[in-house]
Amino acid sequence: MPDQNNRSCSSPGVLRRSYPHSKRRAAADRPRIPAAPPLPRLRRQVRFHSPPHTRHRGNTREGGGLASTDEGLRKWMVQHGGDGWVVEANRSTVPGAPSQTCFVSSFSWCRKKQVLDLEEEGLWPELLDSGKIEICVSDWWGARHDSGCMYRLLVQLLDANQTVLDKFSAMPVPIQQWNNNVCFQVTHVFSNIKMGVRFVSFEHWGQDTQFWAGHYGARVTNSSVVVRARLS
Repeated sequence: MPDQNNRSCSSPGVLRRSYPHSKRRAAADRPRIPAAPPLPRLRRQVRFHSPPHTRHRGNTREGGGLASTDEGLRKWMVQHGGDGWVVEANRSTVPGAPSQTCFVSSFSWCRKKQVLDLEEEGLWPELLDSGKIEICVSDWWGARHDSGCMYRLLVQLLDANQTVLDKFSAMPVPIQQWNNNVCFQVTHVFSNIKMGVRFVSFEHWGQDTQFWAGHYGARVTNSSVVVRARLS
């Protein structure tokens, strides 16, 4: 290991200087490490729509992901069952996904949860209580060809005190082994939103059905929460 103080081992008591151009040349000679693939993330969008059949154009406001590439799982509340979550490339293309990567679960239930603050996303209380919004949620899940898997989704609308106002849950039939890398989309639209909504809690689980060590469980990606609001 090179000495961080640049002391030479060949001449005791002699301090060797390190010249900038030598450092640049040494850096240029090093092999380049390929960049890590971008992580899938929970996307959120806030969309404002004008009424249909008018000449007014809809004003769309779209936000970035809640968990960026650099942040990875840090914005998720995570339960690592089995060997935990990892990120891999998709084994089949997920339509519309900004990143063809996915979170892969293990041989025991793995869980991820993220809570979206609607006011922090730019929605004011009067609009949230106006009865003119819909909250649309979507998630993609699938399996690798040689292993079956199980998946669960729970989305809850919460008020400022974290009281549940409405919820949607899904636990589809497990995918069987030898499945040709199949993937599915789960969607739901919350309408007739109760007054006082402030947060959206988005939570999903995955596990494999072979109970193999490693990462053969449900593969989840392209999760999204879209708020649609009619301005008039």
